[in-house]
Amino acid sequence: MAARERPVALRSQTDRGILRLAVPAFLALVAEPLFLLGDAAVVGHLGTAELAGVGVAAVVLQTAVGLCIFLAYGTTAGVARRLGAGDQRGALALGVDGTWLAVLIGTLVTVAGVLLAPWLVGLFDVRGPVEEYAVDYLAVSFAGTVPLLVVLAVTGVLRGLQDTRTPLVVAVAGNLGNLALNVLLVHGVDWGVTGA
Repeated sequence: MAARERPVALRSQTDRGILRLAVPAFLALVAEPLFLLGDAAVVGHLGTAELAGVGVAAVVLQTAVGLCIFLAYGTTAGVARRLGAGDQRGALALGVDGTWLAVLIGTLVTVAGVLLAPWLVGLFDVRGPVEEYAVDYLAVSFAGTVPLLVVLAVTGVLRGLQDTRTPLVVAVAGNLGNLALNVLLVHGVDWGVTGA
């Protein structure tokens, strides 16, 4: 009887190493959009205008964050390159630079986002309560841009250092914390959309 072959993904140490890095990285990518989904799930119980406002704002936020995703991927590549060349100090210095860049860009996006929130929402041609809810949600959400972009940059550093589990743990913990705060602030403290 022929010996059973191992699954393709587990034939070599390299394959197992790739899988060890890829699975947590994939799961962290899946977890990221759940932040807005958690907001929508909690706000959806308030009413359709509130949910519509969060929906409009979510498009703006996803676009802004999407434009800054280079902080994660650029940092990953640079740190990995330096680490591969045996320059751990250079890899860490690049990570620090990426983090400071995230703080700078996050500050600019926060100020611009808060100031331009009414105009950005106006691009969607919504009026009345939906517009008000979207602007309120954006103003509060843009205030969190700096920490969000720092997390992106640090995620890039960790991936470059071949640690994909820590970003997954942070994403899961962040989602659970966001959901708990949503329930507390939206319903418990009765802040409505602003609490999301």
